[in-house]
Amino acid sequence: MKNFLFILVIIWFIFGASAANDRGFFDSGANRDCTFVGSGLLTIIAGPLSYAGIHPKANC
Repeated sequence: MKNFLFILVIIWFIFGASAANDRGFFDSGANRDCTFVGSGLLTIIAGPLSYAGIHPKANC
């Protein structure tokens, strides 16, 4: 059961990283302020929910 949960969490973060990439958070020319980095991290944590229309944004 622990292995299943571990794999599920890894898959969740892979989808989150994919969503962050789709939104340009890994682009090299982007402005790297607190709001940008925070929104990128929230997108990764939100994972597949990002594809369901939830677009988390941080305000620093």
